[in-house]
Amino acid sequence: MLRLMSFALAAALFASPVLAVDAPTGPITIKGTKQANITFNHSNHKSVKCTVCHGEAGHGKIADFDGNMKAGHATCLECHKADASHKAPTKCTECHKKA
Repeated sequence: MLRLMSFALAAALFASPVLAVDAPTGPITIKGTKQANITFNHSNHKSVKCTVCHGEAGHGKIADFDGNMKAGHATCLECHKADASHKAPTKCTECHKKA
């Protein structure tokens, strides 16, 4: 009986549609290691596809970041420096604002 229930649960999970994850509506805090934390607003990044920062999953932690400063900077600064309007922050204190 337990085996049948396990099979039924597994079948239900695999058969269910994959739900899209909506970006947070308010700001989120990215913990800084040595510098101050970063306040990130998804609303400022609506023109960027989720997979650019989050990999193929499109949600969750920033792909390849996981606390690695160089990878984190590369992920953000690549786009920020390419911003033709020059509105995207590129200096340390523009993102790492001390409270």
